[in-house]
Amino acid sequence: MTFDLPNTLRQDSYLPLPSEYAAALEKAKAQYAEQNDPSKDSEWEDVGEREDVKLFKKTNPENAYDVPIVKGVTVVENATPSQILAVIQQPGMRKKWDPRFDNATQLERYGPQQYAFYTWMKSPSYFVWARDIVGVQENIISDGGDHIQVIQTSVDADQYIDEAGSYSKSRTRATLEVSAWDLTKQGNDTKLEYVVKIHLNGSLPTSVVSMVATETPMCVGRVRDVYYTYGHLPYDAAWEEGSKSAGNSVLVYSEFEDGDGTEATSGEKKWTIWYHANGEDTLKFKFDNNKLYTSLHVAVEGDAASDVTADVDQAAGVVTARVAEGAKGKGFSLVFTP
Repeated sequence: MTFDLPNTLRQDSYLPLPSEYAAALEKAKAQYAEQNDPSKDSEWEDVGEREDVKLFKKTNPENAYDVPIVKGVTVVENATPSQILAVIQQPGMRKKWDPRFDNATQLERYGPQQYAFYTWMKSPSYFVWARDIVGVQENIISDGGDHIQVIQTSVDADQYIDEAGSYSKSRTRATLEVSAWDLTKQGNDTKLEYVVKIHLNGSLPTSVVSMVATETPMCVGRVRDVYYTYGHLPYDAAWEEGSKSAGNSVLVYSEFEDGDGTEATSGEKKWTIWYHANGEDTLKFKFDNNKLYTSLHVAVEGDAASDVTADVDQAAGVVTARVAEGAKGKGFSLVFTP
């Protein structure tokens, strides 16, 4: 039995993407492209609209009791794809929009937009074991950030947690064939689409299968509403025009700790991002200066702190971090708090 989750801050360089993970991602991308082929739109069953979310499903022809392939589509007004991505992928933010989500951690990182993860979910019923997933994610950013896809699929990572050791046998390992978010800029808005094909495995009551099939595509509506209510987390804007990085800083990890700013919650809406410096660099981050951080403070911490400066442009919602050559070979973090 293996359950040895690694320290998320241990890496000081990107690991090579394992060939089997690369193959799994390519297969997931192909599956998503096939599911979203406009010539096959008639294969989707229109199951109506709830809370301005259009819902679709496809029943598994090989197993009518399996969770259907589901899709949810909505539009997030006055939002860019980058801003919505900053709501989707951080575990601390996901807790706000996914009622079945418990937590997640990074296992290995292969680049700024590729990493392996372990996610554990809440039990959907008192009589049903919770599920967990080991997978790999890739963010595909194009058109200067106007189009972003987030692709996830299951992989094996037995060096950290094998199926037998799934949370002391209290969880069943689900198989995620493909989870795909598609974020497309449309004028001042973002069209948000979410397609999921998952096998929960094990024995499940039909009521639980139905609940999961209904809740999952509605996540697009909850992401939209979280953005409207709380805004978005900061994000590295290196891919956006005018925000080019020298690429000398290795992204190690990022984390959002929520709270109302009081000591009682031990939280200050704190977003932290860790890097390992490989030389002189300039990093630019965009933050929400309308909701989440109407007044922002950024602290620099870590071994390289004396060689890194962070300037906040509150009016523009931009933080510029400058890394001096003296930081080379050292780690640093940027801590965003109100």
